This record gives sequence, structure tokens and C-alpha cells, in this order.
Amino acid sequence: MNITVFKEFREKCSKELPNEIDKILQKAKGKKACAISFITTDDFYGFYIAWDYSTEIDEYFQWKNGSNPDFLYQPLVDIVEADEEIDFCEPSDEKWNFAETLLSVLEKNIREIPEEIFEKNGFKREDILFFATMGDGYYVQEMLEASAKMFNSQKTLEAYGFLVN
Repeated sequence: MNITVFKEFREKCSKELPNEIDKILQKAKGKKACAISFITTDDFYGFYIAWDYSTEIDEYFQWKNGSNPDFLYQPLVDIVEADEEIDFCEPSDEKWNFAETLLSVLEKNIREIPEEIFEKNGFKREDILFFATMGDGYYVQEMLEASAKMFNSQKTLEAYGFLVN
């Protein structure tokens, strides 16, 4: 997939994501763990963010905390609506390739979050588990596993119970 279609999404995410993560971590002060998820629909119609202060992520779809920042929603919707070649309602190699490209863009933005944001809120980057997935659909588990491995260190994955190859 041509990564240039994600330019606006990448730029907005690069600018806004650190502030959004800072707000989440401010609320998590005093906690030992914080898992942050980027959840999309089966047809990639935007992301919302949810988080929890434990190492249990099995029920991420029921997490009570959440936000729906426009920088994660509208730019992704615009990409999906402009794409006439991918059927986002059905599984396909093209749809999975889209998912992998989107995850790589998100990974870059997560890795660029300044260390100061973690430190000022009493965390190390390794304390926070980041992942992206779908609320339901064909690629829920695949996206969760792929993104967790992309976005986090082995130490973080082990702390949250991910089996690391």
C-alpha cells in the first residue's frame, strides 16, 4: 500500500498524539500500569482511544475510559472514503495490507512520543502497553497481536502477558 495516502493522518497524529497520551497518563498517576488501545471499526472508519490501568487487556472492548479525538477519526475516514479499490467490508489481502500500513504509521507516531511525557507522569515508556485493533470484525486478533509487537518492547509485552517469539 502506498504510504503517502496516510500523509495527513500521520501529520495530525504526530502533532496531536503526544498531548492525548499526556492527558491519559495524567489520569493514571500513581498507577503501576496503563494499557492504551486504538480501536477502529471493521471498515477502518476512524479510531477511538480506550485505556485501562491494569495488565489485563482481554476485555479492552469494555473499558470505560475513552476518547474520540478528531485527529484519529476524520483523516482515517477520508482515506477510506477516497479508496475505490479496497472493499473494507470483506477480508482480503488488500484490506490486511491497508491494516499493516496503518499500523506502521501509528507505530512511528507512538515511538515519537517524547520521553518527558512518560516521565512527568511517573512512568517509563516500557510501563505502557500500546496496541491497536478492531472492536469486531475479521482482523481483531491479527491486528492486536501485530500492533502489540510493533508498538512495544519485549519487556513490555512480557509484563502484559504476551508470548513473544
